[in-house]
Amino acid sequence: MAINLAGRRYRTWYAMLLRLYPRGFREQFAEGMAQTFHDLRRECRDPKLGLFVFTLWIFFETSVGIVKENTTHMPQLLKTMLRVALGALAVWMVPLVASQFVEDWHWGVEGFVRVYVLFFATGMVIALIARRMGVWSYKAGVGLAIVTGFALAWSTMVQVADSGHPENLVYYSVLAVGIIGALLARLQARGLAYTLFAMAATLALIVVVLPSGAPPDLARNMTIGHGLFAALLTTSGLLFRHASLAGLK
Repeated sequence: MAINLAGRRYRTWYAMLLRLYPRGFREQFAEGMAQTFHDLRRECRDPKLGLFVFTLWIFFETSVGIVKENTTHMPQLLKTMLRVALGALAVWMVPLVASQFVEDWHWGVEGFVRVYVLFFATGMVIALIARRMGVWSYKAGVGLAIVTGFALAWSTMVQVADSGHPENLVYYSVLAVGIIGALLARLQARGLAYTLFAMAATLALIVVVLPSGAPPDLARNMTIGHGLFAALLTTSGLLFRHASLAGLK
């Protein structure tokens, strides 16, 4: 009696799940899929564990099919948003899992929500801007520039919060140079190349002019980090230069 009741409950849930398919697909295949589910469920050898495992697998497989079918019928923009949302979720899982093992990591729910929104916005900017050109170097330059800018902003925010030295906010001037340069260049590859070179030069100037005041070991690590950021910005500029030359050809 309990097993029959569980079977009817699973069948009801599966019927509700089928409603998430696109209407045309549902009208054509839903009845046959429901009948197949019913027939396979009756063939389960183990009336308890087998029924649960079988239903769990069918629900997973059906959910994957629902996402696939709905994505196929989506406009391109919605497909892009879905891919970016899933990618941002995957990246967002890194700080979420890390916070469970780092003792001093005390983000609240709002903090994680803001981080996810930031990841999603960064991904959308990369996806939408990269669609402007088909040259691979332009797309790579956009991705590298935005990811480097995001990492620089993040490290500056953490450094200011940990050290209590607001003068480190001057590193945000590198991002200001990038934003102003991108607007003046109108996202053209040649102008963006000059912009990224200017950002690398600005960062190098800040490192020379602004003393770190940190212990030797920390100062050495900061120097390595600044050199890495400058190298990434320069590489992004070279990619945009390649895209500019490819566009001229």
